[in-house]
Amino acid sequence: MTALAYPRPVRLPIAVKLALLALLAAIAAFAPRPARADEGQIASDFKRGPYAEFAWRPALAPLRTDVMPAARTHFMIGARLARSFVLGTMGHVTLYFDRGQKAGVGLDVIGQIYVVKGLYLRGGAGVISHVPLARDVLTRTPGYGGQVGLGYAFGFPKSKGVALGLGADYDLRITSDRRRRGLLTVGLTFMFG
Repeated sequence: MTALAYPRPVRLPIAVKLALLALLAAIAAFAPRPARADEGQIASDFKRGPYAEFAWRPALAPLRTDVMPAARTHFMIGARLARSFVLGTMGHVTLYFDRGQKAGVGLDVIGQIYVVKGLYLRGGAGVISHVPLARDVLTRTPGYGGQVGLGYAFGFPKSKGVALGLGADYDLRITSDRRRRGLLTVGLTFMFG
């Protein structure tokens, strides 16, 4: 067997791991303390009904030897089935900032759970039309897999059902030849519903 028969799994660079740890520490430091019994666990201005969110976030795509800068925009439409649970469909476009790389267009089904007040965890699964394998590989490579993420939604005092979320998502896709490629996005999200 050659070394190409079994490619090494992709590992996040140490700088990306440290950035994720710093983001978790910042969320833990600024997250509100547990609510009193009369406030409830989740912000009272969120109720069952339609839900939408939009984001334009910077991203990093780890490759075998380095990372490729990127940006992802997504739009999610769904429903808040309970105060603490949202289910929706997310369409996303990823632009890779490397010469010749094609944009990736994807669709995921996402579930989002609010753990305490505005702190949420999310996970989903779906497909994307292009995942970069290396800087010199420019052919379109589709992938399947999913994403996981966490963040905190800051509600606006005078606007019920509108929030601004700060969070990070890690997107992991597997190509048809079983290579694994990831994408880390960090930034703001506009949430409605």
